[in-house]
Amino acid sequence: MQNLSPADELCEIRAAVARLQAREASLCATLQHAAQTPTLPTPRPGWPIRRNAAELH
Repeated sequence: MQNLSPADELCEIRAAVARLQAREASLCATLQHAAQTPTLPTPRPGWPIRRNAAELH
């Protein structure tokens, strides 16, 4: 990191905080949307196995 004046360093820190707060808001919105949208579990391929019971015996 370069030697910055205290004012420049403070400006960079405030910009980073603003960027992180915007990212936090975006992630919170994504989580809230995901919580409201029900998702169905993905079935395993080939499951359940359907067999005719008469053919097994």
